Amino acid sequence: MSSSNIAVSVLNEYIDSVLHINSLASLDELDLEYKKRLEASAADSGFVELLEGISGIASRLIKHNESCHGLSHRERELSEQEQEENRLVQQLLDKNLFTYHFQPIIRADNGEIYAYEALMRAGGMAGITPFHILKYAELTGRLGEVEQYTFTNVLSIVNSGRDVFFGRPVFINSMPNICLSPESIQKLEKLLKERLGSVVIEMTESAEYDDNELEIIKEKYTALDIPIAIDDYGTGYSNISNLLRYTPNYVKIDRSLLSGIESSPNKKHFVREIIDFCHENNIMALAEGVESSQELRTVILLGADLIQGFYTARPAAEVLRELPFKLRSEIRAHRQELEDGRRLKIYTAERNERISLERLSKDGYSCIQIGSSYADGRVTVLGKPHHDSGIHIVAADDFGGEIALENARLSNLAGRPCIDIGQGSRVTLSLVGSNMLIGGGVRVPEGAFLTVKGDGGLDIRLGDADYYGIGCDLSSKHGDLEFLQDGTVSISASSHAGVGIGSGLGGNINIGRGRYVFSLAGSSNIAIGAFDGDTNIEMLGCDFESTATGAFSVGIGSASGTADIHMIYSSVRLTLDSQLAAGIGSLYGKYARVRAESVSISTEMSADTLTVFGALGGRSDVKLERLSVNITADGAEAIAFGGTKGDAELTISDIDFTAKISNAVDVCTYADSNNVHIKGGRYRLDLNGKALESIKGV
Repeated sequence: MSSSNIAVSVLNEYIDSVLHINSLASLDELDLEYKKRLEASAADSGFVELLEGISGIASRLIKHNESCHGLSHRERELSEQEQEENRLVQQLLDKNLFTYHFQPIIRADNGEIYAYEALMRAGGMAGITPFHILKYAELTGRLGEVEQYTFTNVLSIVNSGRDVFFGRPVFINSMPNICLSPESIQKLEKLLKERLGSVVIEMTESAEYDDNELEIIKEKYTALDIPIAIDDYGTGYSNISNLLRYTPNYVKIDRSLLSGIESSPNKKHFVREIIDFCHENNIMALAEGVESSQELRTVILLGADLIQGFYTARPAAEVLRELPFKLRSEIRAHRQELEDGRRLKIYTAERNERISLERLSKDGYSCIQIGSSYADGRVTVLGKPHHDSGIHIVAADDFGGEIALENARLSNLAGRPCIDIGQGSRVTLSLVGSNMLIGGGVRVPEGAFLTVKGDGGLDIRLGDADYYGIGCDLSSKHGDLEFLQDGTVSISASSHAGVGIGSGLGGNINIGRGRYVFSLAGSSNIAIGAFDGDTNIEMLGCDFESTATGAFSVGIGSASGTADIHMIYSSVRLTLDSQLAAGIGSLYGKYARVRAESVSISTEMSADTLTVFGALGGRSDVKLERLSVNITADGAEAIAFGGTKGDAELTISDIDFTAKISNAVDVCTYADSNNVHIKGGRYRLDLNGKALESIKGV
């Protein structure tokens, strides 16, 4: 039999079967089966198109029969207004006219946007809400289409190739107990696989799935590695044992439990139990429907991880990138109250105001907020040298003014900044007299710009947590840092790990003048530079001195990133006592470029493995001109130039070089002698007790 005859026979069977079909789900399954048979017959593609045409007619007949029989009595009971609403919803479903608004889900610890929830809307249909859509879709047996459209439409936005959501996940509402055709399920799973990590599936806890249904749902999303959120928790049959059946990644605590919670001990008790249970089981607790400042504060104090509601951000067609500074500050203040056990009292500074720390301290203030209602100007903070105010400063986002410290003594808890510069700000910090920061330093996030000036001093005494003096935390980049002051900046820290000036992931540092004295003790220390990122450091006309002890230490440069360092007309003294150390360069980075002109450098370094100049584990490019260098280095593999791999280019001219090196390898550099270029200068080298007159070839 020819392929055409086979196809005709298959179509006849299909038509006979269609006559006995009375549901859209059964029709979808039948279509899938017979399309496969037609494709297997190798007949012309026109037969598949003919099948699809017959299927379309059958679909309309099934919908008509459903309207005329199973649902007609319900539809006849609709009022005229309801009939019009139903007509609009059917039109919405027929033409897939859905649009979507996105509501931010907020982190309760810092006010940053964590994710978004996609909320369906009836595009251009006034008065048609999600309630109407679900009501009339259920009435006409079309909930499956709502489910399918929700996924395909939202995922098409997620998969559009544009970073619409700024790298954050999207929560998609689902009705998993609604039956879809196998073909539809396969299509949706394919779309989900394309954006793993970008989607969270949100299910209603009150849907009461039986154990078998629930297990199938969980297995499906577990196999796809897609997180699950339980919506509306606290309604219906909610209880802890029921929650155990779901083992979700997120629990959304229903609005009914949060309304007026600040004045309801019973609600507080119940919500605290839910949050505690979530935390004990590695579930994130999301407070949904927060509509007031009092509700916001209460749920944060109860320990909620995430917040969603009209108070923080309403749903909108345009995706919100970040919350306003004032709202983020409010969230952070409540979080700090949770952690500290005391409420943060914030003083809002006026433009060009002179503020007495002593007066604010007496009035119980713990924070000064600058620039929340203006973008420039100068605020002067006045203190007394021996008066610890217990106050810290927060500068608003995009503030472009000056903060002057005059004998100010600020403090914060360990790990929190005493001065927190907002995103996108360009702040000048002016120093007058003797100023001190206790517990934390100056936070300058990526994208901000800080200039330090003045003839006063700044003494930063850091606490027990992982630290940074001026820059940003160890998991972030810092903004541009510029130092033009004439006074002394001193930083002391005794902690696990940290950086004096810089951050974990690096950035630009320009030190124009001034004196710097650092004393760092911990397992890992970077005086100036970065931990894991690349750093670009310019030092011009400054006096820098640093002492560090720990498992590994870097004087100026990076631990794991590349380092580009330029020094001129400066004095540098480094004392490092570690297991691994790099004086000026990088420890594990692939590359270090060091340029020094007219600089006095003195180092005392002791480590099992160390280099004074260059990348210890990578490629080094070192150029020294007109320097005075005095090196004392001691360790099994202690070298002066380059790294242990010998990949180094050294250009040295007109330097006065004195070194005393003790090691087990009997060289001061592994660099190939052809890559060592020396011109002029004076060299006095003591290598393991042997006096040498040149470093070349040694």
